[in-house]
Amino acid sequence: MKMIKKYIQAKDIEYSLVNTPQITFEVTDACNLKCTYCGYGEFYSDYDTRENKILPVKKAMLLLNYLNNLWNSAQNTSLKKEVYISFYGGEPLMNMQFIRQVVDFVENELEQQVRKFSFSMTTNAILLHKYMDYLVKHDFNLLISLDGNRDNTAYRIDKNGNPAFDRIIRNVNLLKDIYPNYFLKKVNFNAVLHNKNSVEEIYTFFKSNYNKIPSVGELNNTGIRPEKQGEFNRAYRNSTESLYQSENYSEIEKNMALRS
Repeated sequence: MKMIKKYIQAKDIEYSLVNTPQITFEVTDACNLKCTYCGYGEFYSDYDTRENKILPVKKAMLLLNYLNNLWNSAQNTSLKKEVYISFYGGEPLMNMQFIRQVVDFVENELEQQVRKFSFSMTTNAILLHKYMDYLVKHDFNLLISLDGNRDNTAYRIDKNGNPAFDRIIRNVNLLKDIYPNYFLKKVNFNAVLHNKNSVEEIYTFFKSNYNKIPSVGELNNTGIRPEKQGEFNRAYRNSTESLYQSENYSEIEKNMALRS
């Protein structure tokens, strides 16, 4: 078999940047929860230490200005393409100042004639009650992390070991009650599969309470500390196996997009 070698050139990188569909900022590595299975938690050894850092907004502005120049250049091949500006953490709402400044810059400073911008965020919803008005005003696509009902969500705890479920649900329901149309169109959920829930339980909870079909992800099974391997194995569940253990697996499989 003949192998074709192609070296990446500066123009290839520039083309990819010009046509990128999404820019994601890790606005902070701080979090107000300490979930047992967190990828930066006690199960894992192959991660960067969390140091409660925040991303300086000046760095974001440099990147956005650079991209804006590319978008307005002759190499631009995708006029009016939608670009998602996404905020991630840690818990991104713990650095709301950064988010406000970036949104203001995108809406008021960047050239809107060559790109259409949308905002998105993944959040644990603990601070949602403080900032929901702002998120709705700027039409954020919101992905809320929750593992199902109270028992299903037992691994989502704060740094004092207190369950987070009641606080999350209170804020989710508040958002739904105050902004029902926004909730219908812009809010989705993702859940982590483990030994305290199942695909069927996750599906049933979100379908019956919010008429939403959540995405489901398995625990990361790489980089496990040797001394934690047994504990991890007890917590781990395979999404396909869990799906086919469901009584109504064909209906769930049809309606639910599983993330492996």
